Amino acid sequence: MLSRGYSSIQNVPAFINKKPFEATWLTVKEERTPMVVLEANREYWNKKRGPRLRSVVFRNDLSSKEALHLCTTTEGQVDIVAQVDPKDARKVIASKFAKLVSEKGNQVLAGVFNRFRQDVNFNNRNLRLAINLAVNREELIQRGFFGYADEVAALTPPWAVDYPKELAARAYDPENARSLMKKANYPKGRKLKLAATSKYAAIANLMAKQMQKALDIGVEVMIIHEDDEINWMKILAEKKLVPSWDILLASATALFYEDTPAFFHREFFGKSGALRAGPELPQFNQLWQKMEAEVDKRKRIELAKEIDRYVFKEALALFLCVPQSLYGVNRHVEFQPYRTTFELAETEVTKEHWSRRTYPGHA
Repeated sequence: MLSRGYSSIQNVPAFINKKPFEATWLTVKEERTPMVVLEANREYWNKKRGPRLRSVVFRNDLSSKEALHLCTTTEGQVDIVAQVDPKDARKVIASKFAKLVSEKGNQVLAGVFNRFRQDVNFNNRNLRLAINLAVNREELIQRGFFGYADEVAALTPPWAVDYPKELAARAYDPENARSLMKKANYPKGRKLKLAATSKYAAIANLMAKQMQKALDIGVEVMIIHEDDEINWMKILAEKKLVPSWDILLASATALFYEDTPAFFHREFFGKSGALRAGPELPQFNQLWQKMEAEVDKRKRIELAKEIDRYVFKEALALFLCVPQSLYGVNRHVEFQPYRTTFELAETEVTKEHWSRRTYPGHA
């Protein structure tokens, strides 16, 4: 239960359709008190689940770098750091105060093809497939994510209930990629424009080198500054202007283990999708409408699988990977991560934890 402080966000709408009204919300500001304190709800009905901690303090007065430093070099300041950057994983592993906890991620990273472009036809499957074959996903995961990511065939994560198990991520195949590029009549001498936010800058640069080598074309990387991200995402969501990039690295998040097309596929390709960069896709809309209208759970799972098979077959996006969720955790904290949300109900501390050594009988 919230006992002190607050955490809130300010959003602005990006209008996708007027009739019927459809919009997505973009976060422009986050307001948090230096500390937010939660106290255990002793009346919670499921005693087996928890709570197992007397109180939880969220520290908003620290940067990610400061929090990780305190977690890995001291006790009593920071017990859990979420969203650890893969490049910092070794620092956590080497710490005598902390341990690294990883969990399958709930974000899918993919490249959005700009099908609105007039000078390059990204509605051509050969072109989309060529670019998919020009990316070495194994190298991308090892060098870009330091091994902390999982390949994905399309947009459904391998851990999801509706994942089509027969699908596998396309292998790196530069020879076939160049052949398909030629069939697609890609303009000779034209550079491919790859855009990414600062979060994925290193990934974009690594991909650019791979595609230049595989396709024998120039690739220009455009890094979107943090202050400009909202404007760029608003342009993409509202679809009134044609973005200046060819491919945008973007991610979507799911909060449940099933019906994942509602979170991923709809966002990338649906009529109301904020990341859709091109005309509506009639076949996708038809498949989506079938799934959203189905009330039988088993049938809906099969329809969800059919959607993932369709977008994979058509190579509708540059499918990449699912980054893992990484946490720096005090060695005396038994943290139970979730794949979909950040939860602390089952988390507890051992007798060696600093709070129990300092204040016997409390945790």
